[in-house]
Amino acid sequence: MFVQSLGVDHRAVGSALAAELVSRVDSTTVPRIGSDLVSVADVEGSISAFGDQYLDRVFTALELVQSERTPERLAARFAGKEAVVKILRTSRSTAIPYRDIEIALGPSGAPHVRLHGHAASHARTQGIGHIAVSLSHDHGLAFATAITLLPRKEASSMKDTIRSVLDLHGHLTTPATEIGDADDLYKRGLTSHATVNVMLALEEELDLEFPDELLTRDTFASIDALDAAARSLENA
Repeated sequence: MFVQSLGVDHRAVGSALAAELVSRVDSTTVPRIGSDLVSVADVEGSISAFGDQYLDRVFTALELVQSERTPERLAARFAGKEAVVKILRTSRSTAIPYRDIEIALGPSGAPHVRLHGHAASHARTQGIGHIAVSLSHDHGLAFATAITLLPRKEASSMKDTIRSVLDLHGHLTTPATEIGDADDLYKRGLTSHATVNVMLALEEELDLEFPDELLTRDTFASIDALDAAARSLENA
């Protein structure tokens, strides 16, 4: 069974929205995707145990009305909220109330993401605008996928980002701003262990993933080398 309201197949409509968003990806943008899977039985259990206390803490008044408080539809909205949280990429110390992320149905019956409070503030700081979401449920499970487009880092700012990451995670003996683009980072204190943290931080900052073949000493040898590796992944 698909998540439906007013006779609209949300999975089909949501997938169309996501496809339209992906079609807009070009040299200036990069997609960020989040997904989540929720057991309908878990939501039913929470409703049974806590009733309105649970519902009012997790869902907005609009979500409760539009879902008709149906466990399957609520589970799909819960999955949608979690998918959006993964797009926001909050730190473990950052708390975002579930009600700050609202999955609302538009006039066509398609689900839309509305951000409020801390969620909206966190999105603004990252330059996150429109988020498309697709919801579905079947055989006791609810699934959601959320996607947004972010502006790519300009080539001129890529090295600034690399230097910032090196200052935070490279444990260098010299501030990165004082290191030349071609200087040997290992001679400036970079260790093999620190390269792991640098890699993970760059993946987070630049929305990319270093494949195993790039996890070499040469890749982290200099700011120029890191810049070249990152740009090659963006253009892949």
